[in-house]
Amino acid sequence: MAVRAVAVLGAGRIGRQIALAFALGGHPTLLVDVKERAGVERAALFTDARREIARDLALMAEEGVLGDGAGAAALRSIEDRTGLDGLAPCDFVQEALPELLDLKRDVFRRLAGRLAPDAILASTSSTISPAHLVDAVERPERFLVAHWLNPAHIIPLVEVVPSARTSEDVVTRTLTLLERLGKVPVRCGDSPGFIGPRMQALLMNEAVRLVEEGVASPEDVDRAFKAGMGFRYAQVGIFEFIDWGGVDILHRASRFLAEALGDARFKPARLVEEKIARNELGPKTGRGFFDYSGDARDRFETAKVRALLRQLKRERA
Repeated sequence: MAVRAVAVLGAGRIGRQIALAFALGGHPTLLVDVKERAGVERAALFTDARREIARDLALMAEEGVLGDGAGAAALRSIEDRTGLDGLAPCDFVQEALPELLDLKRDVFRRLAGRLAPDAILASTSSTISPAHLVDAVERPERFLVAHWLNPAHIIPLVEVVPSARTSEDVVTRTLTLLERLGKVPVRCGDSPGFIGPRMQALLMNEAVRLVEEGVASPEDVDRAFKAGMGFRYAQVGIFEFIDWGGVDILHRASRFLAEALGDARFKPARLVEEKIARNELGPKTGRGFFDYSGDARDRFETAKVRALLRQLKRERA
């Protein structure tokens, strides 16, 4: 069953962006405020949401991301809505509320009897596992996490995290919907933090520790990241780079940092130790986390160097 109408529960920053993404994909979209608030406060909320969405559409047009008329059509596709009534026509309902377990569970319970039987219900939780939410959902087979990254109308990635009770048809329909929006959905197992937030929490905290310890200023940490890892990882995946640099290099660097800093969190991962024992070090040994047999090494390295050179050319233009 194809998804047509969509509802986004929560009119805050991420909810506005998700609603915009669906509207740009041609879906009639309800932007729903579920919080009890005074009429003047609610009017101000939706006025601000409209202002922000209109601004972002204008920026997208200025940067050549949207064609003529696309922004106006998307804005018309978004309807402000208050409360949880009137959601039955929606085929896909995306919760986009603050990262508070009790709040999400309460809203999911209140949705009982209000959605069409075959509607998909998704949470945009960034750290809370579906396992902690699913028992609050009527028809748990229709529930999963679809974690969008801020700014959601721009960042391609959406992490799709089914629970043990999610039907495979719901996963497939969600992946298809997101792909048609131009997103890059990645399926992930039910584990706190999923992929991006789990890695990002470590990265952000380590950046703060560098400043705490006087190693570098916030400005220089950001410059180093954008000109180094940010530049590289736009074209080279983390596992691709582990292989390219060498699993043995990661192993030695990790052991040195763990000893020099006296911190076990830098110790090599168990799977890295196993790769070292099997001499699976990357392209130089024919296998690392990926296979480089035959001409695969040359094709891989040529493709990555070419992609980085093109990125460098764009940045210098």
